[in-house]
Order: sequence, then C-alpha cells, then structure tokens
Amino acid sequence: MAKTNSKYITTTEACDLIGVSKTVIKRLADEGVLQIWKTPGGHRRLLRSSVDEYIMQNGRERANEDDGVLKVLVVDDDRISQELIKSMAQSLDFPMKVLTANDGYEGLINAGRYKPEIIFADLIMPQMDGYSMVHAMRNFETTKAATIIVMTGEKPSEIDRERLPKDITVMHKPVQADILKQFLTYEYNLKRG
Repeated sequence: MAKTNSKYITTTEACDLIGVSKTVIKRLADEGVLQIWKTPGGHRRLLRSSVDEYIMQNGRERANEDDGVLKVLVVDDDRISQELIKSMAQSLDFPMKVLTANDGYEGLINAGRYKPEIIFADLIMPQMDGYSMVHAMRNFETTKAATIIVMTGEKPSEIDRERLPKDITVMHKPVQADILKQFLTYEYNLKRG
C-alpha cells in the first residue's frame, strides 16, 4: 500500500487504491486522467493527488459493502438495451444493484471497482469490443469467477467463438425477459444459497 506522505505511487499501488487492473491504470494515464512520469528505467509513477482526485470523482465501492446484493454489470453501447436489461433485472424480488457501461474500457473500470457477479456484455462496441473485454475480465482477479453472458445482434455465423472463453453463454438480441430473469435468479440463489 502507498505511503500517505509519498507524492508519487507505483502502478500496483494505484491498482490497489482504485480497485482496477494495470491495463485500466495504463489507459487512464495515457488519456491524461492520471498524471504520470516515467523513471529512467521506463517505470510509471503516478502523482498521488491525481489518483486521489480520480477516486473522489468516481467513487470506490468494495464488494463487502453490498453484502446480500447481487451485483450486475451491463456493458453495451446501446442505451435502450442497457435500460431494458436494467428494468427486467430490477423487476425481480431480490436485492440487486445494476450498473452500466458504454464500452469495453468503461466495463473494465466498473468491473474492477464494483466486482460484479454477473456481467452482460455486447460484442460490438466502440473503443474496446466485447471479445477483448471478456478476455481481459477472465484474467482479472476481481472478475475471473463472474458469470459472463454475451448479448449480440450478430448472426450466429458471424460470432467468432474462438475468441470467447468456452464457458461464455451467448444470447441473441432482443434479450428475452424470461431467460434473463432465469439467469439472474439462478445466480442470486447460487451465490446466496
């Protein structure tokens, strides 16, 4: 953990503070959201105050703060799809928090921050597609055990199953409410049972 009197912190320390992977920290630094300098050896050091500011602006939520609540993340660039899934999920009779993200990068940030137990992800999105995001999530400690369901409007013949982990379920849009509710109910009972 970073020392509170240190002006600069390492990438690993920033990951711990913000709750995201090194890939996300690198992207935030490359975009100028986090201020960095590089050591002569090429290692990134982040300005502690920029990390603190990011945390204050974006918040941080740990998994144990929502005990008993099923955390769901919907990653889709289509707001209507996001709202439809959110509405279907919230119609169920158990505690649930539904978060949304508009692209793969935002999905990774939210996954690191909120540690969702079930993730619905579109395949075709701007910035980072669903294939890359799902692959990254399967390698992150916070999401490697999450249930990931891909939603797509693509034809079955257009889906590159080789780029998806074997355990990923693919649902076609429009998502059917009864199937979505079955997934959510199963996950809730499995994690709370």
